[in-house]
Amino acid sequence: MNNIDFDLIPAIDILNGKCVRLTQGQYDQVEEFSTNPKEVAKKWIDLGAKRLHIIDLNGAKEGYPYNFNVISEIIKTTNTIIQVGGGIRTLESIKNYLNEGASYLILGTKIFKDSTFLNDVIESFTNEVILGLDLKNDKVALSGWQETSDISLDSLKNSVLGKIKQIIVTDISKDGTLSGPNIKLVENVSGLFNSKIIVSGGISDANDITQILNLKANGRNNITGAILGKSLYKGTIDLVSTLELVRNKLNKQNI
Repeated sequence: MNNIDFDLIPAIDILNGKCVRLTQGQYDQVEEFSTNPKEVAKKWIDLGAKRLHIIDLNGAKEGYPYNFNVISEIIKTTNTIIQVGGGIRTLESIKNYLNEGASYLILGTKIFKDSTFLNDVIESFTNEVILGLDLKNDKVALSGWQETSDISLDSLKNSVLGKIKQIIVTDISKDGTLSGPNIKLVENVSGLFNSKIIVSGGISDANDITQILNLKANGRNNITGAILGKSLYKGTIDLVSTLELVRNKLNKQNI
């Protein structure tokens, strides 16, 4: 795997058609940033983002693609890689988003609850699916993070989930806090799976990105991206300069 394989991925979380951010996944801790998610998507692409992370927060909670039309409009009007999550719990929903032009679909809740669905997904959509591995105290959280399961991280070792080619790992306690990512968790997950690992939760500034890239350089080469949320919206990280930092650091690592 080439070390240059690393994306900074702006997040667009949609609740009731608006672009918002939650803190630690709590729906009663909502901060609204825009009433036009499509304009937000265009902004990040214009600043150099090659990939976007779009989450249907209503869908994650309700169990179906609640904001499908809003997200479809973003997909159709942007020429970039888009990964979508939130409420995608049927094969039909996967097909519908792919037909709209989504590049990847992020699956969590149904994957962990339904082994038949998991096997069907791996058989039919192994190149289009990303596993959303959302953890609270090292236990998998489900249903828009409203439910904590008994599934531990260690129990996933050697599971069929390893056949999924990309994994987003999120420490829920860090998400939306700007307190820095859980590097130890990222290291553990990247060691458990051969899949490409995307880091999410708590990223505050360019120093956090450097820390992730150092982990990548020191043997965790399957770490291939980081999702930027509140840090972008609060201005604690500058997308343009941080993209340049990533390019320079990874180029040096490949000398």
